Amino acid sequence: MKKEIKRISLMTAIFLTVALASSAVEAGVIRINGTIAGSESYAPFPDPAQGFYVNGSVTSTDTQLGPFTEFYTAPVAFAFPGEDTGASRLIVGDAANGDSILTCSIGANPGSCANGDLHLVETNTIVGGTGRYAGARGSFTMDRCLNFVTGETSGTISGTIVVRGR
Repeated sequence: MKKEIKRISLMTAIFLTVALASSAVEAGVIRINGTIAGSESYAPFPDPAQGFYVNGSVTSTDTQLGPFTEFYTAPVAFAFPGEDTGASRLIVGDAANGDSILTCSIGANPGSCANGDLHLVETNTIVGGTGRYAGARGSFTMDRCLNFVTGETSGTISGTIVVRGR
């Protein structure tokens, strides 16, 4: 009986070590440099003359972070033209494992893109995360063009994520 308990305890310890090691992220800096593409939708404020809400998502597969999808939302108030604040959540890899990065953002509209689309530059400050990215910090910038009629958007993303590791 004692040998069987020791064997089960040893197997449990090995299993836990492998499970914890596979979900760990090394402490350090992860660079985010790549392209993004996605779409947005819009919903008016209760008084449409005051503004609207933006809900969108973009996906990237070509960063050191690996594949991710960023879901974002922001109110656009006509009383404060040219600069908007919002929040986003980056789902890194497989959403089932709970790894995400949380941000707050400030966006600006410096003009139009070459094709006439709306030019947006958003600075995202990383305020934490879940799973492997709990306690993450850093920032990144999205520089993108938005076709306001279709909601289609694409551009680039660059910045860094600082993770504590486990």
